Amino acid sequence: MKTINLKIVNEKLFYEKLDNGLDVYIIKKDNFHSSFATFLTKFGGKDIEFIPINENNMVKMPSGIAHFLEHKLFEQETGESVHEFYKKSGTYVNAMTGYKSTKYIFKGPKNFKENLNYLLDFVQSPYFTDKNVEKEKGIILEEARMDLDSPYRLFSETVLKNLFTSSLYEHTIIGSMDDIKSITKENLYRCYNSFYHPNNMALLIVTNEDENDVLELVKNNQNKKSFKKDFNIIKKEYEESEKVRKKKEVIYSNVNETRVSYSLKFKLSDFNVSKIEVMDYFSIYFDIVVGYLSKFNLKLKEDKIIKKDIDFNIMTEKVKNEEFIIFTFSAFSEKTQKFVSLLKEQLLKKNYSEELFNLYKKSIISDFNYQFDSVNGIMNFLVSEYEYYGKVSNDIINAESNLNYKTFKEVTNKINIDNYSVVIMKKNKTML
Repeated sequence: MKTINLKIVNEKLFYEKLDNGLDVYIIKKDNFHSSFATFLTKFGGKDIEFIPINENNMVKMPSGIAHFLEHKLFEQETGESVHEFYKKSGTYVNAMTGYKSTKYIFKGPKNFKENLNYLLDFVQSPYFTDKNVEKEKGIILEEARMDLDSPYRLFSETVLKNLFTSSLYEHTIIGSMDDIKSITKENLYRCYNSFYHPNNMALLIVTNEDENDVLELVKNNQNKKSFKKDFNIIKKEYEESEKVRKKKEVIYSNVNETRVSYSLKFKLSDFNVSKIEVMDYFSIYFDIVVGYLSKFNLKLKEDKIIKKDIDFNIMTEKVKNEEFIIFTFSAFSEKTQKFVSLLKEQLLKKNYSEELFNLYKKSIISDFNYQFDSVNGIMNFLVSEYEYYGKVSNDIINAESNLNYKTFKEVTNKINIDNYSVVIMKKNKTML
């Protein structure tokens, strides 16, 4: 087992890749009373075109199948309820499907080893029948009907759809009604066997238990199971333009306040620094120029151009050999054109200083220390690092201390406000 010293937060991260390919990360916190485990597979809502394991041809699965599969893994052949098992020890259990991954989690103060063993077993024991798949369709169709009424879903999905020219984000995570109805147990098994291999998964753990005992438990559990040795996932490779699909769109939903987003799309290679550095430099930059403590943000609220603070989000997406980085700013505003216009101007002003840069750089390190004060904070760190970079390492964390003002200026000077996409969500016309 490898020990990774996380010097900035004065913690140790224990890591081992098992013989079956599973990545295991453990952080031991003696003073924590609760433990947290996440079992993650790199299979999400956008992974619907691939060559299934033991097959030769590319297939297109129904949209929503990753989410459907997440639901079905909670049904065990023994008839035992996964939720009831964890409820006995007062342990919280849940799962969630995103565009890029599916996560199964539990968190609680008792029975950690028993709960961890059970997590590995229920996720790695698929049981699909024609009958239980048909039964689940009714449940998920109802969830989909509720999801269709969600303004948050509509807004975020439209933002992504309009940024990417390929079909990567054309489909929702939960799937269309017709796609949900078309899902079969055969396709569920094809997806499960293709993506739920340990070589495509990670186990992330925060606990007060001894790390060697925990790793031994995981190894013993995995050694009792057999997995295909030659494992390789071939997903469809999409062609993606550096341009956005749509510059502007107005949508309508059952909202009381108008919401607007302004997104910028770049090729990561434009910046000549690592992905970690780009994420950090722009996080600092946006905090300085439009963050909730910035003069710009406070002035917009004072002038009633926005109702709450500006939110911003950074995401990346790799398509073939090119990786794209997306910056999205959003706010509640009835003066959407004014907001976008002022935001564009502000992003070009470059009104920062080395003193401000160093202050915000220190705040990143402070945030890390604060994050490591809670079991939720540590798990959020582990999951986000693994999902963004495919690993958790000391190099990623230490990159924060090597940020410098000269490179900061070089990177942020390359921002281009012309390759943008705006989405405005207004109150449904029938509600006016």
